[in-house]
Amino acid sequence: MFVGQSPQSTKVKRLIREIAKTDDHVLFVGEVGTGKKHAAMEIHERSKQKNRPFVVLNCTAAGDAISEADILGEISEGKMGVERKIGLLEQAHKGILYLENVQDLSEEYQLKLFNIIKEGRFQKPGDNKFTEVSLRVFSASTDKSLDKKGGFRKDLLALISTFVVNIPKLSDRRQDIPFLFTHFLEESCREFNHELPAVPAELFESMMEYDWRGNVHELKNAIRNLVLMSPEGTLSVEYLPFEVKHHPFETLVGKELPDAISEVEGYLIKRALARFAGNQTKAAHALNVSEAALRYKMKKYHLTRKAF
Repeated sequence: MFVGQSPQSTKVKRLIREIAKTDDHVLFVGEVGTGKKHAAMEIHERSKQKNRPFVVLNCTAAGDAISEADILGEISEGKMGVERKIGLLEQAHKGILYLENVQDLSEEYQLKLFNIIKEGRFQKPGDNKFTEVSLRVFSASTDKSLDKKGGFRKDLLALISTFVVNIPKLSDRRQDIPFLFTHFLEESCREFNHELPAVPAELFESMMEYDWRGNVHELKNAIRNLVLMSPEGTLSVEYLPFEVKHHPFETLVGKELPDAISEVEGYLIKRALARFAGNQTKAAHALNVSEAALRYKMKKYHLTRKAF
């Protein structure tokens, strides 16, 4: 299930429901770790192909770590006679072929896949007959500008992008973090057979403010690591992959009240003066004090005009 209640997530979930009713090809676009494959698998689970295979082809490795025989299959002479290798395309017959990192597909394989998807057949190396395949193609790209990318075939892009689903990055849907946090926390506790732990407020606040450049994938890994490494019954902030952001007033703990008030007052006055380039009239108005009171406090805290 695509988790979240933000407007962006609600739109993606609606697209998932509606696209699952069709047999069309789909292009998923989004940064690394946003959940493109997860959205694709959810459409598969809701579609007519749900009982058919979901086969992944990593386009970055096509023609290199993944050979033509791995993709198309092969017929060759072996010690026991004719040997038949079933490739990824044949495995995906009547199911889903998921083209991961489609933006990295070489021009050679772009042409091959375009012809195979369009015609519904191909020849295996070593075979003089055609193998028929019926494929529904889901593609995933981190490149939002495939249509402007010189090395990517326009005809292939048009073929595989009947529907385009843009998966938002996590920093654009921060209100989903609490839902994702709860989801991954429960999932990780089940995996490691742990009771649901207490969650320190400082940990949750820090997770809400962190940038999450690895998106949902990074968040999931962080929570899994917390559950695994922390003592059972609680989550320890020391196992977060980033420094916990402490409350700005935490440094005042232990100080006498007059000293703490003076420190806060001096800080706010400096910020206001810096904001208005030393203009005392504007700073006093922003702080809701008289100019006379502001000048008195500047003298008290040794704040001079020259500093701003």
